[in-house]
Amino acid sequence: MNINRNLFAAMAIPMSLLGITPAMADEGGENDRFSLSAGGYFVTRTNGQIRLDQSVGPVNIGTSIDWQRDLGGDTALVAPRIDGYYRFAQKHRVDFSYYSIDRDGQVVTQRDLNYGDVNFPAGSSINSSFSTGVTKLAYTYSFYRTPEIETGLTLGLHVTQLKATLEAAGLGLAEAASTTAPLPVFGFRLDYALSPKWWVRGKYELFFLDKVDEYRGSLNDFSIAIEHQTFKHVGFGFGYNRNSLEIEVNNNNTRGAFNSLTSGFMFYVVLR
Repeated sequence: MNINRNLFAAMAIPMSLLGITPAMADEGGENDRFSLSAGGYFVTRTNGQIRLDQSVGPVNIGTSIDWQRDLGGDTALVAPRIDGYYRFAQKHRVDFSYYSIDRDGQVVTQRDLNYGDVNFPAGSSINSSFSTGVTKLAYTYSFYRTPEIETGLTLGLHVTQLKATLEAAGLGLAEAASTTAPLPVFGFRLDYALSPKWWVRGKYELFFLDKVDEYRGSLNDFSIAIEHQTFKHVGFGFGYNRNSLEIEVNNNNTRGAFNSLTSGFMFYVVLR
């Protein structure tokens, strides 16, 4: 499976680049200017609704389509994930994240589905795909920082790329839509040292937009992880992430709505 090969490669690269020998973690390790985490996001729950309105003629509201119930979509999968930061001053750093979740579904629909300019009648055999790419870039100000604890406030940009395709090949019907939503994000993070080698890291990010240009939406993203600094420059982590997202789009290319709830576990290698 390609995704598994990519995942194992991502986790092996940092270790292969270093001549790793066991060493005690430096007590000043959190002063490292750079950190990169690469691993897998093991999604155990994912579901949501999509709606694509008619793009030509008078506005015709599309069907609110449940990903699991109406399309038989995947609810568990594995996605490569990268997180990290660059600290450019004692209390200032830039954080970044990227992951992409690709889901497929196949079902004989039990009801009519109006998706964009296409009507898929009840009884249609529908193949569907839905991809979500998330890129986050944020500035963090650490307002309290000691060798054992760091707390900070974040302000940044959460860019979500969405693409959803429905196809009933036997009927010659197909419709696809995509959009990119750059949205501001605010948050709080806490890193706490249980010992020189063990750290607990938590963060919470959110945004809410009533109406800005062509977007309206909200985001809640929570994660908590525990890391072990196994070697001088390499450690390992395990954590949990829960993300809920709601977006409405109204522009020249896309009119519709999307909401999702995704949660799962993270396993990763940390390079410092």
